[in-house]
Amino acid sequence: MVTLAVLSALLLAVTPLVRDWMFDTEIRNAAESISTGLSRARAEAVRRNEPVLFSLVSSGVNPGVLDNGCRVSSNSASWVVSLDDPAGHCGDPLGSTSGPRLLARHARGDGAAGVAIEVRDATCTTAAGQAQVLFNGVGRAQPSAAAPAPLRCVVVRHPGSATARTLHVVLGTGGTARTCDPAAADPRDTRRCLVN
Repeated sequence: MVTLAVLSALLLAVTPLVRDWMFDTEIRNAAESISTGLSRARAEAVRRNEPVLFSLVSSGVNPGVLDNGCRVSSNSASWVVSLDDPAGHCGDPLGSTSGPRLLARHARGDGAAGVAIEVRDATCTTAAGQAQVLFNGVGRAQPSAAAPAPLRCVVVRHPGSATARTLHVVLGTGGTARTCDPAAADPRDTRRCLVN
């Protein structure tokens, strides 16, 4: 009985730690995915020497699956890299020569189903609704009809925990994406967020 009581107490003590570890993993997965998508869009723009659009999009009808019910969304971890606006065409075949001409896509359900996303301004402090960025042929973010004020910062957090960390995906002025931790305060810490 004593052994069972001790094991029960240990299990109760460890459960919140395991839960937060799982939340942190989902946050990291979503942040890395968005950063990878931004880098992919920038690389495609440079490789093709033409504008390429990165868009955060809703999943559409089926959660976790990008289909043709998708729309541009500033609170979704799903993304699409395309040559044209992908709204309503996220389920089209990659590489097609018509429609939005999709180059890459990623559905939020891949390891980050419970995260919350918020697009913010360049300082990562004020909410901004722009969920797209257009990279020009030299890899720099530029204003466009689809993205008049390009996406600059994406905050990734988990609404199920007050103790899980928050990560930022920041798009620099040169077009490079970087994942950083706003809780890292030491100036020598490479995870620290720097204001653009």
